[in-house]
Amino acid sequence: MILNKSLSIIISACFFMLLMLIISSITVLFFNGGSIPYIGLVFVVIFYFITRMFYNYLRNDELYKNTKQHSSDKPGESYIVKGDRDGKKLFIIVWVIVLLILAALSLWLYSFNNGLI
Repeated sequence: MILNKSLSIIISACFFMLLMLIISSITVLFFNGGSIPYIGLVFVVIFYFITRMFYNYLRNDELYKNTKQHSSDKPGESYIVKGDRDGKKLFIIVWVIVLLILAALSLWLYSFNNGLI
């Protein structure tokens, strides 16, 4: 099962935001001072590569392989999901979206309770 390119980009962006929300909450809780921007820059680079691997996971399968030189998408073909359903991949997609919503909600409540809004 592979997802189309635009949907894979959107889900990968959600995964990147989830990683950044989690690390921002950890750095705010445990680190104080001027090192937070440098830690953030390092994690942005690390999370970019992790998100690229997640995008490749969404776009590749045993049957369909997408690389820079070869695309399994035919011209004019439109689809949302191509191939047999993969329960593990669907679970990971739903898990990422649910955790993103929960992380954003918890950080919003944290900032609201601390008077930051």
